[in-house]
Amino acid sequence: MSGQRFRLLVCDNRSQDDSYEVIKRWFEAQAPDDRMQLSLLELSAQEASRHVVDERESCLYLIQTGANLGFAGGNNVGIRMALNQPDMEYVWLLNNDTEVAPDCLSKMVERCREDPSIGICGAKLVYAHDRGKLQGLGGCYNPWLCTTRHYEAWSPSEGHYDRALVEDQIDYVIGASMLLSRSLLEQVGMLREDYFLYYEELDLCLRAKGRFRLGVSLDSVVYHKEGASTASGTSALSDYYIVRNRLKLTRRFHPLRLPIVWASLFLVWLNRLRRGEYAKARVVARIIVKGR
Repeated sequence: MSGQRFRLLVCDNRSQDDSYEVIKRWFEAQAPDDRMQLSLLELSAQEASRHVVDERESCLYLIQTGANLGFAGGNNVGIRMALNQPDMEYVWLLNNDTEVAPDCLSKMVERCREDPSIGICGAKLVYAHDRGKLQGLGGCYNPWLCTTRHYEAWSPSEGHYDRALVEDQIDYVIGASMLLSRSLLEQVGMLREDYFLYYEELDLCLRAKGRFRLGVSLDSVVYHKEGASTASGTSALSDYYIVRNRLKLTRRFHPLRLPIVWASLFLVWLNRLRRGEYAKARVVARIIVKGR
């Protein structure tokens, strides 16, 4: 990563695939020059929440959260540590299933400094398996049905896009790569953890609306393997959170539209049956009956 002074925090949500130890072994196997003169500092979530970085520290911080806290909970552990640091300006939330261009961070920071009203900045997300196609430049939200779509999804990644138009059209920054300003975190707050998975970034962007702008750096490229940690969102568990959180977010921001969103879930249920996805259909039926 070039162009910016940064510290790297890796938060492990008590993963079950030995990835915490894999990261340690990988780091220890690197030659000193390849480590960028870093040392490895292991912290628990509690230690991270209190840790203030000494200027002499040059570390990869490997933080064990202690449990599967979900997307928001795991990221919030790192955010709390970042907020302890008096020189912190921005926090970059980056999924573990991404690859980034060397100047990605510096370009996002540059965009935020051009316009200090930006509280959340996104990047150009490109599919890792097809680098000629965009995953999206941001997201659009339909509050009547609480559905979302990625702006310019599957468009050419090398195409020309008008930044001002993109920033005007999107309702949220896609959570795989989000640069958050310190001001936003202090005034709006961190990610809400009761979603556990999906819709956290939309919730944060809706809370920030009217107080901070959303920005996009089209020169920042992030290659995303999309859904690598959730079987590409195809499991019944993923389906549960996707569907349940439509109700949760609507209750929070548009309660008068809740009956419409709830009724739309019957179509979701029928669609699961049509496709023979009976386990998912049972999950959706349970949400319809219980409302959560």
